[in-house]
Amino acid sequence: MVTALDLEVSDDLKLRYEGQGFLHLPGVIPPTIVAETQRAFDVASKKHYDIWQGQVSRGEAPKAYYDIPSILDCGDCFVDLVDLDSMMPILLETVGADIQLNHTHARVFPPGKTFTAPWHSDLADVIGIDLGHSHNFFVKVHYFFEDLSPDQGCLAFIPGSHTQPPDRPRPNIRENDPGVVKMVPKAGDAVLFNTHVMHMALDNTSNKTRKSLIYAYSHFWVKNYANAVPTELDKYATTTLRRQMFGVDEEGVSYFDRRYDGSLPGGNPHEQNTFRSASSRLLKRILGKSSVTRK
Repeated sequence: MVTALDLEVSDDLKLRYEGQGFLHLPGVIPPTIVAETQRAFDVASKKHYDIWQGQVSRGEAPKAYYDIPSILDCGDCFVDLVDLDSMMPILLETVGADIQLNHTHARVFPPGKTFTAPWHSDLADVIGIDLGHSHNFFVKVHYFFEDLSPDQGCLAFIPGSHTQPPDRPRPNIRENDPGVVKMVPKAGDAVLFNTHVMHMALDNTSNKTRKSLIYAYSHFWVKNYANAVPTELDKYATTTLRRQMFGVDEEGVSYFDRRYDGSLPGGNPHEQNTFRSASSRLLKRILGKSSVTRK
């Protein structure tokens, strides 16, 4: 149930997303959640650091970066980001009403060479989907709660490359070539992208660690990962949207028919209208300054 106001706000962003394969969304995370997330992330990171170092010494983990496991169990703020009011209209447009959280990463990238393959699609090995024509199949959102500098391992994209077939050879281009777009986000920003678009994390040549939260979304019929479901499910799956996001079955509704549109048993249209009206006001404010780069 998308209102005319939602369409007025989201159509421009949807066109940008479908044309270039990514969106930079400045200031979508409220400052209170930014501050809470920064504190909780640092606490969780410190707890896992020694474990990661031990895994590296035993050859069980890469030394270029580490992910904090089960981030949804590390604080309410991480669950709140799953269905953030300011992001949901965009996610519903770019994925669809059958949206589900697929997996999460809480990533720590210390100074050093990149850990990603150059100019890759995350879906190159997926079969059964015409990736070049399936713009709504799979998206990732990187949430940032600290300012990044241009040399701090930023994300980079090749606009429009998500329309190409997966067997297309990877381009041999450098990060400063004209066709490359580099994201330099500020605290509170999000970067959303089609995971088939050619992208990579650049080298972190700064003296600072890059921290980011990565939430991937797809459809309810796509199998999700364990780290997409909080351990305390009963505590958090308290709304129609949350239950769908965490893959909770609804009796009598098939995987292929699941929709967040108020028609499901226990659905609450008022619940949707409330968050949509609030997020629409915020999106109107950011629409004018949303860009593909932030320098």
